[in-house]
Amino acid sequence: MKNLDLLKIILKWKYKLLIVAVLAAVLAAVFSSPFFIHPKYKSYAVIYPINIMPYGLESPTEQMLQVLQSDTILNHLAKKFNLVKHYELDSLSPALKHDLLAVYKENVSIRKTEYEAVKIEALDTDPVFASEMIKEMISVFNSFNLELNRSKSKELMRVSKKMLDKKQMQIDSINLAIKELAVKYGLIDYEAQSRELAKEYYRTVSTGSEKKIADLTNAMRNLEEKGARFHELQKHLKESTREYGTLLAKYNLYVSDSEKEITYTNIVARPFPADKKAYPVRWVIVTISTCLALFFALMIIMIVEGKKTQNPSLSPHREGEK
Repeated sequence: MKNLDLLKIILKWKYKLLIVAVLAAVLAAVFSSPFFIHPKYKSYAVIYPINIMPYGLESPTEQMLQVLQSDTILNHLAKKFNLVKHYELDSLSPALKHDLLAVYKENVSIRKTEYEAVKIEALDTDPVFASEMIKEMISVFNSFNLELNRSKSKELMRVSKKMLDKKQMQIDSINLAIKELAVKYGLIDYEAQSRELAKEYYRTVSTGSEKKIADLTNAMRNLEEKGARFHELQKHLKESTREYGTLLAKYNLYVSDSEKEITYTNIVARPFPADKKAYPVRWVIVTISTCLALFFALMIIMIVEGKKTQNPSLSPHREGEK
């Protein structure tokens, strides 16, 4: 059908089309009113993850999404806000979990933004309820991660404590061996004692005192046999003490992590009760309904006009001519 023919049809049926448009607009306005569709209010928050321990190859934002979309969050919200009653679900239904999840997903949206943040949106007939839902989700997320990190820190703390105790036993054993050598052979400082004995020996050799030379020779032999072991133990003690200090620093860090109160979200946009409804948008419903009504009315008119063209006997003018 040519555009000119379509225009002629529209002009011919303009009053009827106008009536259809008005009726459609009025009906759409009525059925989209609060009497038929409960208005819903939107609350939202934009948050960034912080202080999150990495797991695998997932980014902190992806980890945040996993937690926020988990059953842990849903179950907590369902219990705290009595979502079954709030969403008017049948508590005795065998598909209650499925129904709750469907309604929850319909009203709550959690997604990653292009800037690696997470945006949480909640729709509800009560604007305060929607805002409180999001606040609670953020609070549970923080609590969940705090407990998770505390548990991990306590586990590392236990492992670190065992290593500390083992290293302390090793240090005690070395100290005991050093003490035995010191008491039995008079060893205090291997290098200093070696220098002093050598000086004393050469001085004694020049005097010709055979007994003293024999005593010094004995002392140098003992120092040579036991002094190397004594020196080795001292070096080992120094290294073990350094390792103990490193382990102690890690242990204290784990203790601190297991006790500290920290948050895991940086809130860019805080949720608040909306003062304007987000759904339904009545002018959109009225506009779309009116356009669809006009479209279908026009299609029916075109079909009728097309049949008249194919069968001239249906035209009133043709019947008058007969």
